[in-house]
Amino acid sequence: MNEKPKISIISIIFNVEEFLPKAVESMLAQTYVNLEIILVVGIREGKNSGDLDICKEYAAKDPRIKLVVTPAKGTGDARNQGLDAVTGDYIGFVDGDDWAEPDMFEKLYVNLIEHNARISVCGKYCEYEDHSEPDPASPVRDMDPGASFEMILKGTGFFFHCWDKLFEASIFEGLRFPDDRYLEDRYVIDKALAKAGRIVYDTTPLYHYRVRGNSLSRVRDMAEYNTDADTEFCDFACKTAPELRNLADSFLLYDHLTCIQNYLLYFKGQESDNERMRKRYKEHMEYIRSIGKSISSNPEIGRSLRIKRLLALYAPGLLAYITRKHVEQIAENKKFQ
Repeated sequence: MNEKPKISIISIIFNVEEFLPKAVESMLAQTYVNLEIILVVGIREGKNSGDLDICKEYAAKDPRIKLVVTPAKGTGDARNQGLDAVTGDYIGFVDGDDWAEPDMFEKLYVNLIEHNARISVCGKYCEYEDHSEPDPASPVRDMDPGASFEMILKGTGFFFHCWDKLFEASIFEGLRFPDDRYLEDRYVIDKALAKAGRIVYDTTPLYHYRVRGNSLSRVRDMAEYNTDADTEFCDFACKTAPELRNLADSFLLYDHLTCIQNYLLYFKGQESDNERMRKRYKEHMEYIRSIGKSISSNPEIGRSLRIKRLLALYAPGLLAYITRKHVEQIAENKKFQ
């Protein structure tokens, strides 16, 4: 009986000691046994790493584990370190604070082979502190890159993450994650999808993504990082599938308006209202002003975005007030959940 091809699972690990055993054990428990498990542990100079101690213990027990210890330089660098260590025919990812269902990689592999695809995608559970939310079910879909990009732009299925996917290893030849940007996967997954040509998507939830609280300052900054990454993605997507231009414009208008709302709510007139943020605010305003020429002919831009845009241009104080009330209402609702 021929042995199945090897799957290399890359797990990037930094400051996740509390969650790490569950992540590693979920990889060791996979029903697909021909695995190479690459644990990439980021280390801060002069600091003892409980993560590393845990990984060493598991590596001593199971020969499938390959331990990569590296100075902590960010998730992009860590993912690249993992890619450089791969010897498998296929590549998957399980981050150190998440976990996988036991049959995740078995099902991803079976779908990939049965559908003659080069990337196989599964559904996920979003794991909150008090509850779990699975992705909604839908039929298995065979997709080309354009259909995948459309799904991302519409927010109706999988997204830019690499941890819900199994990749043919050759896709990453000449393709690496940026090591100088946040949201590193957003700069790579679109290129991987385009390179794959054929993608299979099964919404069965097999990956558990742990939703961890971010600081308020982190959330504010993420809107800017999102916009930078999404701008590059939309340019790439529209070169591949020009018919997505209207969707891309709606997608980016939402991003820019979110940044404007964040600035009005958290930065304008505050100590953090520095030259960099004022410059970014002007750039966002220039974008929503320039897109006005095409809004009337774009059916993808809904009423809510149109109203927000007008408020940002002509009544920013009112937009700030409405945004503040909305944020306060969300916070109030959370108290009673």
